Amino acid sequence: MSKNVSKAAKSNRKRLTLELSQDAYNLLLDLAESTDKNMADVLRAGLALYGIAQEAKENGQNLGVVEKDRVVKEILVT
Repeated sequence: MSKNVSKAAKSNRKRLTLELSQDAYNLLLDLAESTDKNMADVLRAGLALYGIAQEAKENGQNLGVVEKDRVVKEILVT
């Protein structure tokens, strides 16, 4: 990737400050460590999943974890 493209990609990013409870922070840290990702990557993946769940809700659908033919967890967006 050229330096110009890299600078352009970085200029489109936004920085944010986030306060988490100790439990939420520990979960984020555990998820990052167990997936060999950084915390920002875990948060980006979570945001993408939340977007999918919200879209499903808007379409009258549900998002869940299915094992065989049984829903074992449902992801609810309020």
